[in-house]
Amino acid sequence: MKSTIVAFHLAALLSGSAVLYSAETPPAEVKLPEKLPEDLKKQALEFKKQQAAVREFMQAGKYAEAEPVLRSLITAFKGFFGPGNALLPECQGALGTCLRAQGRLAEAEPDFRASWEGHVKYSGAEKPETLRMHNALAENLHQQQKYAEAEKETRAVVQEMTKVYGAEHPATLLNRTNLAVVLGDEKKYAEAEKELRDIVEIDVRVLGIDKQPTLMARGALAITLREEGKLAESEQEFRKVLLFMDINPGEDHPDTLTFRYHFAICLTMEKKFAEAKKEAEQGLATAKNKHGNDHPNTKELQQLVTQMQNAPK
Repeated sequence: MKSTIVAFHLAALLSGSAVLYSAETPPAEVKLPEKLPEDLKKQALEFKKQQAAVREFMQAGKYAEAEPVLRSLITAFKGFFGPGNALLPECQGALGTCLRAQGRLAEAEPDFRASWEGHVKYSGAEKPETLRMHNALAENLHQQQKYAEAEKETRAVVQEMTKVYGAEHPATLLNRTNLAVVLGDEKKYAEAEKELRDIVEIDVRVLGIDKQPTLMARGALAITLREEGKLAESEQEFRKVLLFMDINPGEDHPDTLTFRYHFAICLTMEKKFAEAKKEAEQGLATAKNKHGNDHPNTKELQQLVTQMQNAPK
């Protein structure tokens, strides 16, 4: 199972609703120029219909259907208003989102980059949508395992968030957690641990010990400690995190299942085979019951349980 990416949708965070993951949100309606030539007024109505169709497709998770409509809009906007104009960034960001949702990460990267740079140019570097697109670019680089580039961009996002919203704003802290995860993937474990311990201390003080951002940061810390070989500390962190997460968001939530998977691995590394198998089997049964056999959590927990069949008792 991949390392947990604590990637929160910035628009939701900045409005005070911390909803997990990501830049996959329908584009806002692009505002066309107020004074259009007569021959473009009818075309403007068509643009609005296409934008409405894109929002409907994306809200339904129909990213393949949204993609050609977005490409058509981008081509039209470039043709009517020039290759560089303020109408493009929103559509480019949405296209990047659709490509990433289809697993086409390399194709999505230039669209996320163009969207971010366009938002900087036409809206300003400190606007929420600009920050969201910069974050989306950093996430995309991370998912492509371009860790050095992902670290650079994530650090930049953290600096921007700190400047705009302050060091203890939830969005700033969550992006610091993203940075720690990137550092962990680069095997910079000591740096990642230091970052996460600082984040957890602030999260507990500002948000509370049982709040989702706090728990996600502590879970990331538990994984980092395990990778450093600090197994006893890792185990204790996992136990504390799961104690809360089994209640809220619940034992069948994908994040809870992810941490239970990682906890079972920690126990295995400590040679606590019986308890490790029990945790993995509990997670597998929950995942099957809630999400079915084809869900990623179910498949990876099933693989882990299978690997444990021949483990010592």
